[in-house]
Amino acid sequence: MTLSQTGRATRWFALASALLLLAMGVSLTFGAVAIPIDEILSWMTGRLPDGSLSGRVLSGVRLPRTLAAVSVGAALAAAGTALQGIQRTPVVDAHLMGISGASGLGIAIGYAIAPASASTETAVVLGAAAGVGYGLMSRRFTAASSGSIVGVLVGIAAGLTLMAWTGLFVQLVDNAQVPTLSFFIFGSLAGVSWSLLAATIPLVIVSIAILWWLGPGLDVLTLGEQASMHLGFNAHRNIPLAFTAIGIGIGAAVALGGVIGFVGLIVPLVIRPMLGNTHRLTIPAAAIGGAIAVVVFDTMARTIAAPIEIPIGLLTAAVGGPVLVWLVRRETAR
Repeated sequence: MTLSQTGRATRWFALASALLLLAMGVSLTFGAVAIPIDEILSWMTGRLPDGSLSGRVLSGVRLPRTLAAVSVGAALAAAGTALQGIQRTPVVDAHLMGISGASGLGIAIGYAIAPASASTETAVVLGAAAGVGYGLMSRRFTAASSGSIVGVLVGIAAGLTLMAWTGLFVQLVDNAQVPTLSFFIFGSLAGVSWSLLAATIPLVIVSIAILWWLGPGLDVLTLGEQASMHLGFNAHRNIPLAFTAIGIGIGAAVALGGVIGFVGLIVPLVIRPMLGNTHRLTIPAAAIGGAIAVVVFDTMARTIAAPIEIPIGLLTAAVGGPVLVWLVRRETAR
């Protein structure tokens, strides 16, 4: 990068980080119990006890939910950015490819078969494993159609099928540990626990770190697999590694918030015009942008119709659906 590009990227990351902190502050403030910012600051500095009403809400509900929103958004957006680089098309993300649906099915099975003492860890592991397995399998099916709309259609069909299987499983299995069908279809960050965060945040960090490390290879992959291999990129090893990292991150995100679509589609679309196509920049930038987006959407979901909570997936789909239509029309017109 040139000096001007480095300066622009530095300014962008500084501004985006400030916006993320602002969004998190707003998220901590608004809800069924409104908490003034001075009380939040007092609680963070230890001057407000955890036993107070505001302290209980912040420590038990609001803070874990906000951290979950950050993690989900970062995982979805980073995965979407990497998938678009691998598939060489902007009309793709983990939800459209069916990876989120596969993780959802794995999580439902994990909660159903595990004892209560290990249900969270089992669900997260099976969700990540299902995401990895499906991602690697889908790559074999869509490799020939990379860069075309065909792979997107295959992914959508597979995702809908997996969603139907998940729905049947949830309806047929009588187990209170299994989340509701709405969780797997529309997503929700309600009820996030510290134990669930402890099991998922490390997976999100590992996923984003691997994708960032693969960034230079994803850059040359835009030229095609054969051309990238001539430039030193081992596609046979690194593409499966990328799908493994994507599956791990998506499994963690679905375990936290259910199947939330379109974040990985929209955020890279916004990031690339500002920072270019260098994945070492766009992947961490998308992670921050996705975190901001999901924190904002989640805050809206629990405030705009309070005391009723709108499923977050409805809001992301309301924005992402028209964007998908526009992208498909643009790609097919070329």
